[in-house]
This record gives sequence, structure tokens and C-alpha cells, in this order.
Amino acid sequence: METILHSKALLGCLLLLASVAVAIKDGTSSDACDYPGLAVALSTKDAVICNAVFLSSNQFIVPEICGAAMNTFLKKSALKLSYNQAPVNITIPVGTSGVLGDGVYSFTLDTPIQNSCSNVARVYDSKTMTLDLTTCQVVGYGAATSSSKIFDGVLNAAAVNKSTSSSCCLAIWDSLTKTEKGTTYKDASYNCLTSTGATCGTGDVGAPVYCKTDSGERVLTALTSSTPCVSGGMFLAHDLTAGATDFKFGY
Repeated sequence: METILHSKALLGCLLLLASVAVAIKDGTSSDACDYPGLAVALSTKDAVICNAVFLSSNQFIVPEICGAAMNTFLKKSALKLSYNQAPVNITIPVGTSGVLGDGVYSFTLDTPIQNSCSNVARVYDSKTMTLDLTTCQVVGYGAATSSSKIFDGVLNAAAVNKSTSSSCCLAIWDSLTKTEKGTTYKDASYNCLTSTGATCGTGDVGAPVYCKTDSGERVLTALTSSTPCVSGGMFLAHDLTAGATDFKFGY
């Protein structure tokens, strides 16, 4: 299948986006320990690459626009992951390579994360869980100001109040830039989400969307893949719910 963006182009785009790395515009400061599996990928000089989510102690996922760029970085330089409110850092060694599937890259580390203040993320399963749709949030790292691209530990969250079907996403597909599309697989499963805040720049690429279940557990439902930086506007996210109809709401 034809690649929309080569990894080198993705790398350049992410470095350019780093100059506008804002942690969820109009979001509220949040504690990383409240969001299972949440991490952020950084260069060795603490430039923000994107958000990541651990699904096990040594496996994390990122959207393709980020994963392809990380693969390019990792051919020549190590990266690191930061997690916990403290935070704690773990090295991603040179030569590590992520595997792409359905628009999401999965990376496996030789060394598992330790002393995490939260459990790894659980992905929403409509067969065994019921969502409380009033609790959905998008959360992301970035810089405190739009002029900085260096990680400062700021984590912001904003409510997600609408989620549409993938057919709706196809309707806005052509309006997205190539950087925002950032995928080799146009038919991957997407949702179009609306938030009280906005995803902005590379600091919020991969920003996970969590919702609580009726039992109070916070579970993973999507990964942000576009960053329009318009509060109240629509953004694109990789759907992790297997197309669950109950994650379509607000319309």
C-alpha cells in the first residue's frame, strides 16, 4: 500500500510541530497517576515527541504519525519515555523498532517499567464494560507555552463531549493536512471527537482519550492523531474500541 508520508518527512513534520507543543489548550492541570499507562516520548534533550500509553509493563502504543518518526530517530539515537508525576524515565535503546498495525505502532522494551504510580492501561471492551460518557477526557503533555518545545512535566486534560462514527471522519478526511493524517492506512478505524479544549502540536499527538466505566475504572478508548488547536473543534483519533457503538455520543 502506498505510503502517504515517508518516515523522514514525518520526522521533519514532528520537529516543526515541536515549536507549538502546547499541553491540551484550555485544559486543566492533571495528575499523571490518575491515567493508567500514560507516558510521553522524549528525545535525549527532552524535546517532546508525542504521548504514549503502556498496555503492559514493557509494551506501549503510539499513533502512526509518531511511531514512524520514532523508528527513524531510533536508527541513530536513543529516546526515552517519561512516566509518573515525578517523573520516572526509561531509555528506548538505539535499534528498537515499532510494529505498525491498523494505524497504531506498538513498541516492546527489553526493560519493563517499574514503580509506576498507576496500573498499565486497559482498553475498553464493550462486551464486559459499560462506559460513563460524562467522564471522557483527552489528556496530553507538551510545553507550557507555544514558544517552547522542551518537556516541562505539564499534563493537561479536557472533557470530550462528542464522538462520531468513522463515516463522519471520512467526511472531514480531505480537510486534514498530510501531517495530521499521518497514516499509511486510510481505512484504519477512526473517531471524530469534540472537546472543550484542543489538541495542539506535537505535545498532544497521541494524547489518549480515557473514559470511566460504571464501576469507576478509567479505560482507554482512543489515541489523538490530529492537532487542529481549536477549542471546541473536531479532531481525529484512532479508535481503540473495535468500533463500539456506545462510544458514539453527543449528536
